[in-house]
Parts: sequence; C-alpha cells; structure tokens
Amino acid sequence: MLENKNSFYEEVTNKILSRKYFVDFTVEMIFFIIKILICIAIYLITLKIVKKILPLFKKASEKDSVMDESLKSFLGSIFNIGLHILLVTLCLLILGVKESSLLAFFGTLGIGIGLSLKDNLANFAGGIMLIIFKVYKVGDEVSISGHRGYVYEIDIFCTTIRTSNNDLVLIPNGNIVSNKIINFTKTPVRRLKFIISIGYNDNIEVARKVLEELLSNTPGILAEPVVYSHVEEYADSSINIALKGWCNNEDYWHIYKLILNEIKPTLDKANISIPFPQMDIHTDK
Repeated sequence: MLENKNSFYEEVTNKILSRKYFVDFTVEMIFFIIKILICIAIYLITLKIVKKILPLFKKASEKDSVMDESLKSFLGSIFNIGLHILLVTLCLLILGVKESSLLAFFGTLGIGIGLSLKDNLANFAGGIMLIIFKVYKVGDEVSISGHRGYVYEIDIFCTTIRTSNNDLVLIPNGNIVSNKIINFTKTPVRRLKFIISIGYNDNIEVARKVLEELLSNTPGILAEPVVYSHVEEYADSSINIALKGWCNNEDYWHIYKLILNEIKPTLDKANISIPFPQMDIHTDK
C-alpha cells in the first residue's frame, strides 16, 4: 500500500516537473491572457464607439418632438443595459464557455433575478405603459406621488422629476402607474385660482369688483371664460373669496406670481382689510 502511494506521488511529481507539462501550461496561460486582453479591448472599444456614435444620432434628431425625447430616454436606458449584457456574453464565449452552459446559466440567472427583482419588473412594465399611453413626456409639469415639478427623464425603472428647487426626484414607474398623476401641461389653457381673505366688516361686493378688475386687466388673462369671483367660505376670522380666471399654460406661473404681488396693494387702495386669525374671550364677573 505504501509502495503504491509513493509511486503515485512520484508519477504526479514527474508529470508536473516534466518539460512538456510546463510548455503546455505556458502556452495555455498565454492564450488565456490573450483572450482576456481581447475581451477587454472589445469591451472598451465598443463602448467608446457607441459613445462617439450616439451624439451623432442626437444631432440628427434635434428637430424631433419632445415626445421623441421621452422615447429616446427610455430606449437609451434599455440599449445601455442590453449592450453590456451582449458584451459580457461575447467575452464569455471568447474565453471558451460553451453555448449550452451559457444558456443554462442565463436561464437560471433570469429566474433568480425575476424572483428577487419582481418590483423592478413591475417598474419596467410601468415604464412601458407610460410610454405607450403617453401619460406625460419630458418637459411636462406634473404632480406625482406628492412631488410637483417638470419631467426630467423617463428611465426603464423610474421617472426623474425636477422640482422648482432644482432637486431631482426619482420615482419608481410601478408606483406612478398605480397612483394619481396630474399632468398640468396636457391642456393648452389652465385656470388660475386665488383664495383671498377679507374682514367681516368689509364690503364683499367692493372686494369682488376690485379683485376681478385686477385679474381681468392683467396681460395674458383670457377673455373667455370670463374672470369671476364668489364667496368660498365664511371662516372663523374672515370671509374667504375665490378669484378665478384662465390663461395659456405657458403664462400660468408668471401671472400667478404677478397677481400674488398685487392683491394686497389693490385691497389697500379700496380700504379692504386682510384679517389675521383672532379669538374673542368673554368672561363673566
């Protein structure tokens, strides 16, 4: 038994130390290193070529609509992921991985990813629905999941909103399609609404008249539908008047801020007060 063991070790040692083994091992190692270098070269060169080509397509499509920008943003993210998967597959084939083993590996990997990333698959499906049904496009003013701003980018898994503070908010597409979405840009005209509080001792008709004149005489306010106002609420410390008018969508925020600046000076000229919350306390002696 001991002799068989020694002969085995001796045979293994002789094989390892043999010149043919070292030559074969060196040749295989050189070929393997060459394959790795080829894979790295293909990967880097392909990515560099794609980065050079993409700007050319963007320049050629500068006159496309904004909706096309939304679609390009969505398809661009799909293309980016697909390109990396394709390059990794090609590199594995160059390194000598068999096609059958690769298919089995990707099949198993796909099942595992599908089970572990089911929420992301829902986000992906949500992104496709947003593009197909044209819920919004890049540049639209929207309110989604309590976040209000402009659509900055539509990705395969999420939508990026740019707020008025220039913050970028990423919202998963799956959450978007299952919640309320307000698209303020869908219609060409938009209604302005202001709630103005006046005191109980002030004349409601005078207040309504000066407020309607203020809004009607503002450049950008549409003649139809006409500007109007009404009592919105009899509150604890004030009478709340709703002032409403219509303007083109692109003029909304300019007019909104302009009217806010002019409301108090206009009421002051008409001797209309803007009350503050107060409470009267009566005591019995």
